Amino acid sequence: MKSFAKFFPVIVAVLAGVWLMSKAAPPSDAPTEMQVNEFGQLPLVYQGRVKPFDTLARNSLVIISDRQTWKDSNGKRQPAITWLLNVIAQTPEARTAKVFRVENPQVLEVMGLEPRSGFRYAIDEFTPKIAELDKQANRARALEPGQRDAFDAHILEFADQVHLYTLLVEAFRIPVLQGQQDVQRVMAHLQRLERFPLPLVIPPDEGQDKWKPFMRGAVESMVMPEGGEVAQTFSDILGAWINKDTGAFNAALGKYQAMMRLKLPPDQMSKLGFETFFNHFEPFYHCAVLYVFAFLLGCFAWLGFTKPLNRAAFWLIAVTLVVHTFALGARIYISGYPPVTNLYSSAIFIGWGCVILGLIIEWKFPIGVGNLVAAVTGFLTLLIAHFLAGDGDTMEMMQAVLDTKFWLATHVTTVTLGYTATYFAGFLALIYILRGVFTRSLDKPTEKMFGRMIYGVICFGLLLSFVGTVLGGLWADDSWGRFWGWDPKENGALIIVLWNALVLHARWGGMIKIRGMAVLAIAGNIVTSWSWFGVNQLGIGLHSYGFISSVAFWLTMFVLSQVVMMIVGMLPRQWWASSGNFEPRDPRSTPDALPAT
Repeated sequence: MKSFAKFFPVIVAVLAGVWLMSKAAPPSDAPTEMQVNEFGQLPLVYQGRVKPFDTLARNSLVIISDRQTWKDSNGKRQPAITWLLNVIAQTPEARTAKVFRVENPQVLEVMGLEPRSGFRYAIDEFTPKIAELDKQANRARALEPGQRDAFDAHILEFADQVHLYTLLVEAFRIPVLQGQQDVQRVMAHLQRLERFPLPLVIPPDEGQDKWKPFMRGAVESMVMPEGGEVAQTFSDILGAWINKDTGAFNAALGKYQAMMRLKLPPDQMSKLGFETFFNHFEPFYHCAVLYVFAFLLGCFAWLGFTKPLNRAAFWLIAVTLVVHTFALGARIYISGYPPVTNLYSSAIFIGWGCVILGLIIEWKFPIGVGNLVAAVTGFLTLLIAHFLAGDGDTMEMMQAVLDTKFWLATHVTTVTLGYTATYFAGFLALIYILRGVFTRSLDKPTEKMFGRMIYGVICFGLLLSFVGTVLGGLWADDSWGRFWGWDPKENGALIIVLWNALVLHARWGGMIKIRGMAVLAIAGNIVTSWSWFGVNQLGIGLHSYGFISSVAFWLTMFVLSQVVMMIVGMLPRQWWASSGNFEPRDPRSTPDALPAT
């Protein structure tokens, strides 16, 4: 039994590593099959950056279906790239694939659809109702955001999904030209189409710098065949896909790949392949799964077999952290920007920082608390990131005011680390209160450990928040000519600094003890969440870059949960399950008590 306990953490870590390596194996197609995975690595420009077709396929399908896979007519799951090929080649399967997710009963009624399991529908099922969809969407857009109800929000979301699908179809439509009038008609249609953000697949020729949409390249190849070989070869790929001609598809694909190697730098081509691998690996999803297992190990450690289970949880989290770190580095390599550029990247970065803090705490205080907080915060932040990814590309082009790598690497990273530390202190406080109120495992020595942990992390959070806020002022002075403008986001950062300072001063002044510090640390979760998400919902100020309609509800629920935990933490000590560990003992009850004098 002792030998098993000794090697159990090693076994857990090795199994996790083997599982991760199996998931990292890149997909491949047999030589006798269409090389759809190779097609997924082809380049295009969309939303301001060069990316592989695989990324466009996954992001588009996530927006439309909330998934990165789809089911064919046989009920078999297929990768997103095959769905995209069907759409851009305009195969019959594209119109019968049940990929549009529609859950709102009123939207279903408007579109003439019946509720079904999974709530996914094919475009052919509601094509006759698209005119009514446009009518309802235009009505909803005319309303102020605060006047829209749930139906308006869902009808706009569904209209955006149909619009995206239509853009993909039109952007890759092969025009039919039989005369000069057809050329003029197609060019007029193309000019209207180019008002929208289209995927651009035709790379610039030598001496040019602009990519073109496929339709423009196709028209030019028909008018001037000598200059349209790229568009013609891409047309051959789509034609072979429609005809299910494996040989023709692979031959045209190989020819197109050779053209791209001549037109794009080698490092950009390799980056496209790496991004496709990254998409397939889905490291953040697998990290989230392992954080759940680590949390379960940490919980079981409270029931028995404590030391081996805690050690196993520690090393499982350490293995997961390696992959989490790799994924962060991969995003930096792909995007060319520092780790935090938007709400999605801030979530995965906060989780990464919390996991590191958790491992440090567990190394210093090996009682399982660091493991639990690391696992919980790691999972929750990746869950938040998952829902934030529903809008599409998480590595989109930066807005001009933010496109400054130096300040992104200094101010934004430092402020986000301040969020990390403040959240971590708050979650330590949650564990402290839950353990004290609902279990008998909290005693005075353990409480003192919690006090040291919470206090130290708050100090760390104050330092980072203060430095990050000052750096933000310097960036503002550099960009806008003023150090401070009382912008909501600036105020949120300042509130975090002031709140952490308040907690520390209250502790130093003896106004609160460990329990009071824990309650105030939980309030720090509310303050940080307001700065992180709340100010974006105001839609005002120079920092309102990340409005998300569903955030208000979930932010309110989180705040209420933290208020409840603060109230629980303030319950009289005698109501706590662990109160017996804190009751003062009568010295006369001990055998070696000195006589009273």
